[in-house]
Amino acid sequence: MSTLSVDLSEGVSYEEVKGPLIDKLTASQKEFTNGFIRLHPYNQVFPREFLRFEKRLKNFEIRDQDIWVASFPKCGTTWTQEMVWNIVHKLDFDTAKKVTLDDRVPYFELSSIVGEAVTDEFEDSLKKVKEITVDPRIIKTHLSFDMLPNQIMEKQAKVIYVTRNPRDTAVSYYNHWKVLEGYKGSFEDFMELFLTDVCGYYTPFVGHVLSYWNQIHHSNICFITYEDMKKDLGGVIRKVSKFLESPVSEEDVSALEKHLSFDSMKKNKAVNKADFVERCNKAFGVDSDPQGFMRKGQTGNWRLHFTPELEEKFIDWEQKWLKDSDFKFVYDL
Repeated sequence: MSTLSVDLSEGVSYEEVKGPLIDKLTASQKEFTNGFIRLHPYNQVFPREFLRFEKRLKNFEIRDQDIWVASFPKCGTTWTQEMVWNIVHKLDFDTAKKVTLDDRVPYFELSSIVGEAVTDEFEDSLKKVKEITVDPRIIKTHLSFDMLPNQIMEKQAKVIYVTRNPRDTAVSYYNHWKVLEGYKGSFEDFMELFLTDVCGYYTPFVGHVLSYWNQIHHSNICFITYEDMKKDLGGVIRKVSKFLESPVSEEDVSALEKHLSFDSMKKNKAVNKADFVERCNKAFGVDSDPQGFMRKGQTGNWRLHFTPELEEKFIDWEQKWLKDSDFKFVYDL
């Protein structure tokens, strides 16, 4: 175990993530130059910069009315945030098209995973959440369940978790790292990082998903999937509105479905993160991806990128993680 002098929560420790694959990741991007660590007992991988924030995140003061949108990155987070915000705010589409989603639903631990290359671009994200004056606060996080603030379960704040099958997630996560972190490594190396559960931040992926799935017996936890939203968005809207105790009429369900369509979301400057992507591109000196932050929004797109050998590796990895769980992913619609 490393003994770097940082103030961590009681019982929390960390170790360096080492090996040729993580060395390749460190060398293939410019944002995180201080290496990566694995936090215990959470078994979650983060850039070393995260250590400065761990205790502040864990001890953050929760309000009873808080609503948390949680996910592993690239699993439908933006889609779910926009759905939840509009349900809570009675389909205020005018505001939803004028005020950025990042301002309406702030990213809780953002400051903890911003490396040196773009640090000056961001204010303290915890302070931003704390200073919200209107309830309920709707807050985005990618933290695993065990890493959420202590008071979430004590105060029974509502948590909506969205996940996606790992194959589409991995492809989208690779593009995320290219666009937002300046990753210049190969697709093959990135897939190996994903499958060895050391892929930059928030991994291991399946462990992240199961940390929430194993809590669905709690009344303040709502678990949804990207695939269910693709198959029956109206049904998911009804499920979430019931969970939030914020009824939506059938007419409004149809209107919200239209607002949340992929084409509508991709064109909406308040949610498509075009400005954010441009800032990251400038910071890392990379060419902008013409597809931007929101790329295809498809289920089964992984088949266009996987070789038969890579598919077999994912199958073995998924089976290992899920052998003692009743959870199942959906890979095609």
